[in-house]
Amino acid sequence: MPAPGYPLASMTAISAGRRAVLFLTLIALAATSFPMTSNGVTRDQVDEACADSREQLAEYRAARAEFVEADEAFDHALHEVEEVVAKQARLKSSAEGHAEELAEVQALIEEQAVQLYMMGGLSNQGVILSASSVDEFLTTTEFLTAAAEGGKRSMDDLIAIRNELGRFQVELAKVQQELEVAQAEAQTVRDRQQAAMEAEQEAYAKLQGRCRELQRQYEVQLAEEAARQAQRAAGSVQVGSFICPFTPGRTSFRDTWGAPRSGGRTHKGTDLFAAWNEPMYAVANGRVFTRNYGLGGLAIWLTADNGVAYYYAHLNSFTVSNGQRVTQGQTIGLNGDSGNAKGGAPHLHFEIHPGGRGSAAVNPYPTLVGACR
Repeated sequence: MPAPGYPLASMTAISAGRRAVLFLTLIALAATSFPMTSNGVTRDQVDEACADSREQLAEYRAARAEFVEADEAFDHALHEVEEVVAKQARLKSSAEGHAEELAEVQALIEEQAVQLYMMGGLSNQGVILSASSVDEFLTTTEFLTAAAEGGKRSMDDLIAIRNELGRFQVELAKVQQELEVAQAEAQTVRDRQQAAMEAEQEAYAKLQGRCRELQRQYEVQLAEEAARQAQRAAGSVQVGSFICPFTPGRTSFRDTWGAPRSGGRTHKGTDLFAAWNEPMYAVANGRVFTRNYGLGGLAIWLTADNGVAYYYAHLNSFTVSNGQRVTQGQTIGLNGDSGNAKGGAPHLHFEIHPGGRGSAAVNPYPTLVGACR
């Protein structure tokens, strides 16, 4: 009961005030018990936390920078190879078309020559048979004289088509040389990227305790900020319980969302590079659906219990069956280079589709940084 002389409204205000003080006290205690997360971590704080292992931190940062640069170079080299292959395919198609057209015109001219002979336009059919090639026959005085009267158009077509075919064949020879150079460059850059990936992972493994944790938080911040600046806030979508598809620290990757790809496509995921046959895990509880065709090669769709769909591509092999239910952390496949990644550095192409299969993908990079470091 309120004390005599105090209005009920005043007592209510006092009680509310006490509750507010108690609430703020509890918040302060909670903040003491549970320190703030990665928000607000600065590079200076990372440097301070790593004061006892500055060499290791410097080594990691240098290795990380080298991986990013090498992976960008590898990406560019692959793009160059794809462009040359596409150019080669166009030239081959044109050359084949001209070769077919040339055969048709040659057949027509041979038919005209026979008709000329039958009509008396050629003195001797043997002039056709004695020629070692159609070219030789077409340059004989007798055929040229006869052609001038009725077959000149066919001969002009033949000459034009032959010239075009010859040009395409010369271009094809040049493109083949370009392709060999581009493929050799891609292999050189691939080796550099592979070495950089291994060096980065080794350097990261040397970071200890709070140094590694703050560095991880700092990278998460940078990734989220980059996504916001690029107006891709959806890239840091909250996907519920989520783990790295590889063992944290055993994969290297960078933000390639939107990067150009062959056929006018853009990159709709993140490529996580890891060792050949490195185990990959279900990032959430759900059901898996396997496939083996197209650009992704051996691939898995994981539909999580919360409706989010995750796409894994370029696997070397599956460790699950189609339609199987899986639990978070279960091994579902092994890293490889299937599909259009054949011959390149083994990696996992990973996508996040918040609305499930068939919905638009979002940039997975910020989410992966938070889970894989």
